[in-house]
Amino acid sequence: MKKYSKSFYVLLIFFILITFFPNNTSYSASTDEGYKDGYSEGWLSGIEKAEEDMAKNRSKNYSRSIPTNEEITKMYKLNDESSRYKSSFLDGYKDGFKDGYNRTYKTSDKDDEDNKNSETYAQSLGFAMGEAYGQRDYYGGKSNRWSSAIPSNSSIVDIFDLKKETNEYRTTFLDAFGDSFKEGYEEGYRKAKFEPFEASFEQGSKDGEHFGSLLGDIYGKKDFFSGKNNDWKRNLPSRTRIISDFSLNNDSKEYLDGFVSSFNYYFEEKYNESYRSSSSKVNDITYENGYKHGIEIGLKKGQGYAQMDLFLKQSNNILRHKPYDQEIINEFNLYLETEKYREGFISGFNEGLTEGYIIAFQEHNYSNSVNKIETKIIPISGGEISTPDKRISVNVPKGTYYNDVALSLDGFSSVYFPLNNKWIKASDIYTVNVSNPSYQFDNLKQIELSFEYYGSQSGGIYKYENNNWIYLPSKISENKIITLIRPSSLNISSGIYAVFIDNEFKTIKDIRGHWAKDEISAYVRRGLVGLYEDNTFRPNTYISRGQLLVILNAVYKWNFYGLEEKIKELEKLEDFESLDGYKSLVAYALKHGYMDIRPDNKFSLYGAVSYREMENIIRKIHGDNRINWSSISHSMMLNKDTRSKSFDSMDNSITRAEVIYTLYLLKDK
Repeated sequence: MKKYSKSFYVLLIFFILITFFPNNTSYSASTDEGYKDGYSEGWLSGIEKAEEDMAKNRSKNYSRSIPTNEEITKMYKLNDESSRYKSSFLDGYKDGFKDGYNRTYKTSDKDDEDNKNSETYAQSLGFAMGEAYGQRDYYGGKSNRWSSAIPSNSSIVDIFDLKKETNEYRTTFLDAFGDSFKEGYEEGYRKAKFEPFEASFEQGSKDGEHFGSLLGDIYGKKDFFSGKNNDWKRNLPSRTRIISDFSLNNDSKEYLDGFVSSFNYYFEEKYNESYRSSSSKVNDITYENGYKHGIEIGLKKGQGYAQMDLFLKQSNNILRHKPYDQEIINEFNLYLETEKYREGFISGFNEGLTEGYIIAFQEHNYSNSVNKIETKIIPISGGEISTPDKRISVNVPKGTYYNDVALSLDGFSSVYFPLNNKWIKASDIYTVNVSNPSYQFDNLKQIELSFEYYGSQSGGIYKYENNNWIYLPSKISENKIITLIRPSSLNISSGIYAVFIDNEFKTIKDIRGHWAKDEISAYVRRGLVGLYEDNTFRPNTYISRGQLLVILNAVYKWNFYGLEEKIKELEKLEDFESLDGYKSLVAYALKHGYMDIRPDNKFSLYGAVSYREMENIIRKIHGDNRINWSSISHSMMLNKDTRSKSFDSMDNSITRAEVIYTLYLLKDK
């Protein structure tokens, strides 16, 4: 408790003194005696309670310690006073208690920390007393003279009970107190003198800023949108008008001056800001709208170009589609728009074009690739597989394979495959691959391959083989085109297939309904056999030896190198003169034993060919004596429901249709 008693008495004496010279900021504005009396008593009580709370180590909380109205009334016998005095006393007491408590608690904290530093005490107390005396003197009408106001050294010693301290302590205290008193006095005197003016001026400036900014903003926007030039002075009210409109003559001169000065400054500032921001906003809106519209149209354009390039198998390159600015202006009538809109549109268009193209190209390319790939396990019971986009399907009959196989479909780019100018590509190119671990299958079964198709009868399914596209017999039904392929054609390597439309397609007039129409049509469309001038094939006509040689050469691609001597020997034949155009063919056939000279020393170019001769020819061409005509004729009967005349005699003549069927069967098995 001892360390608090000293500070208590010091502060008690100090606040007794300033009670007689009340501070302007606390209650000097009030002339009510009750408030002043209450404030003094409350301040002293607040100090006592602060000392008590600190001694008991309680937290700082003045509201916990302040007496109630009833307690204050009883303590100071306020019921004997007037109601006005009582009310003012209570208000003053509460304000004084709060200030005394809070200041004492804070000061005591500091005193506790700096208990041994007399200079710090003196500075704090000297400044506080000086500030109070300075305000007292100003409001009392006295001159700014701190030296007359400061208590004498003996008075200070008595006030702060310094007689009990050492001489050194007293000397230090008095020096520091004097310096701080002077500083505090001048601060208090000038604060009391100038603060009201400053407050009035600041408030006037603040209000002037508000109204000046408001009107400046309005007139700045109004002038811009009215098409007027930027001139803030045009609408600035005169000083007299400002004073009149805002009733400033009813206020202090400081408030008026602050208001008018600030009004003018902020009117100009806000006017220019609003005028220019309106201009910028219009330009921004115009540019942004152009940019927004340009990017929307550019995106769609880019997406369209991407799809076109993918369709045409062009590389991902937006630069080939980038237009010149003038082309954009002409295409979208931008010459009707403002320059800012044009600039925004062109900028947005180019950005959208690039973004739309790249994203669409990659997404469509990915989607197309995914839709062209499919793999499926086909059980021995058969099954069907299609790509996700249903553009190609493969149907495997049951029993085709003796164990489960994996069948895959995969789309290819046409870049890798040569195309004949007479063809129109009517599908993507696909590989069909079968993974068959046993390599065993029933080759009498036929696998159905179909494409989505909506074209004319000149369309057909082609297989890529030996660097050429080979036509396969195709049937066109509703929404698709179909061909049949043997399992053996997929046994060693994958098959590559596509649909083309033949621009040179000719309808063969005399094979409709014929048992060999598919094989004949295939050989005609492959260019291996020709038609007569009337677009007939004459399938049931006996084939001549010369016609057979032409077909065999077309199918097997004979090499005529080194036939000079054999051709020379042909001069001995009786019908040598009739061999013009056929000499190399005849020499090749004789050299390889495919055909013989007739007994009458003639080749008989126009003579018929028997089934027996045909059997000999195909055996020698394929180098396989196991080939016999009997198996071919049975195939005709089994698969084509046609009886060959070879059943009557092997010496009968073979027809043109039978020759084509035989070669197709041997080459395409």
